[in-house]
Amino acid sequence: MISHRLLTQEAIVQLIDQVDKDKHLLFYSYLTQRKEKAQFIGQYADNQLTAVLAYLSELSFPAFSFYRINQQEVFFPELIVFTRSTIKLDKNAICGIILCQRDLQLFQSFGLITGIPRRFFTMKHIDQSKLLESSMTQLVKENEFSKVIAFLQKGEMKFFTRSELERCPFLGIKDGGEFIAIGGFHFYDPQLVELGNIVTRPDHRGNGLAKLVTSELTHIGKQLSSDVYLGVLAENLPAVHIYESLGFQTTAELSLWILQCLCHKISSFSYV
Repeated sequence: MISHRLLTQEAIVQLIDQVDKDKHLLFYSYLTQRKEKAQFIGQYADNQLTAVLAYLSELSFPAFSFYRINQQEVFFPELIVFTRSTIKLDKNAICGIILCQRDLQLFQSFGLITGIPRRFFTMKHIDQSKLLESSMTQLVKENEFSKVIAFLQKGEMKFFTRSELERCPFLGIKDGGEFIAIGGFHFYDPQLVELGNIVTRPDHRGNGLAKLVTSELTHIGKQLSSDVYLGVLAENLPAVHIYESLGFQTTAELSLWILQCLCHKISSFSYV
């Protein structure tokens, strides 16, 4: 018998220890740092959890993360129908999701994926000896948050929230009192450390500023956890090369996709 329900706190805690961060960092972040803002729709077969579709509305777009338990079969249409009823997503919403190859094929088979895929790497720091030392970076002050947000938006960074600036260290490099490079964390906690929002002003690129910022952020992150992660689009080869030169290694190769609104694509199933 197939059934669906929102996961309880107990079920969420049990999942945390099962998830491999190296392979499923996004879903792990939903279970930990994002759990207060996320909803977790679980699918059960004979009362055993088989899959979870997690939903987050905190970003500038509706975001999803998908996880199947022990690669078991997923009754996908039923899961989607229950999800659309539960979260009441706007019918015109365009969402985002990051998927491994097997899960990508599942979503594609039901017409939920559109657009051109963007390969995405999860990277983990493994070689402390490759980090640099620099005195050029400085902590961003609270009264500079608005400048940081404007800088990130101008650099077309979309995957950040103001709360990240408020709760995590942000570093910047200035020239003449203006930011020319900046970087921070998506998550900065012993449970999960992930670098993010690393941007250099176009007219200062190629001078090693992003490398200095990334290195110092990694030093800071290592004070909380031995495992420091970041995510990067595979097409951003300069960034990938920088991270590799600093001792980061790819642990998962995924695909970043635009997800068609769930409200119209699957409609012929009822749920239990």
